[in-house]
Amino acid sequence: MNSPNTGFRYRRAKLPPEAFALHPEGPEPPPRDIVEEEVWRGIVFLPDDVSIRTSDDYGTELRAMHELWGSVIEICTEDRDAFFYAVLDVADNLQAALFNALCGFYRVSGSCLRAAVEVAVVGAYLQLEKDTKEAIRWREGKVEVRFGNACDLLIKNSKVKTLEDYLRREMDYSVFQQRQPGKESGWARRLFDELSNFAHARPSHSEGALWEGSNGPVFIPRSFSHVCAHYLDTCCLFFVLAKLCRPKMPAPSTARWLFRSRNILPSKVAVYCFEHLYEKSGS
Repeated sequence: MNSPNTGFRYRRAKLPPEAFALHPEGPEPPPRDIVEEEVWRGIVFLPDDVSIRTSDDYGTELRAMHELWGSVIEICTEDRDAFFYAVLDVADNLQAALFNALCGFYRVSGSCLRAAVEVAVVGAYLQLEKDTKEAIRWREGKVEVRFGNACDLLIKNSKVKTLEDYLRREMDYSVFQQRQPGKESGWARRLFDELSNFAHARPSHSEGALWEGSNGPVFIPRSFSHVCAHYLDTCCLFFVLAKLCRPKMPAPSTARWLFRSRNILPSKVAVYCFEHLYEKSGS
């Protein structure tokens, strides 16, 4: 076993310019204002410790999260429509969620997942409604499309209605339905509400609670597993939305991670959605 001061997780180096799609021409300029060692260590010492401990015990989950993020990026091959831009933001938020979970910033990781869910749902609404002008204004920050409003309008869309009817028939549930007397809200709304606990640092999801009373970041297996479960659920929902927006899209090869985790079972609604959208369509 590698100690915290040895092995591939300890060595650091800058990437060469050609590792980036866009980079300035010519040689890299010399450092302008190098941080003091004491300051550097104060910033990275604890997150580095957590990242090593997390990757000691959760290599399989980290691989799953990383490969699922890669599958989201691969969807960015379609025309630059509303969902294309949503996918870019989803990918960025998944990457940030993964990195923060690795380093023990569990509340921040959950907040990133909330942003991913929100932008995916809004992007899907604009894509399915073919509202190009509204999508451009949304992308430019000139108009706000609220998550709840997007859910309300999505459930009326003909492509979504077919899925909703199937879920109601098979399991008396929904993806976008508002909470009703005697029934909880649909999958997307429920997940968004749960992730909002992180974003708003509510008592059960504050840094102190997730670090079990310690100041941090510190490695808390239960908190990492909690965030990982939400990460996989967010990816499940995203691939459902992607299939609605891209009907010819095949199931991502990494979807196996969503249903074969050693420790985390997928939600029942995710299984039914994938069965209806991917297996029955033969893709």
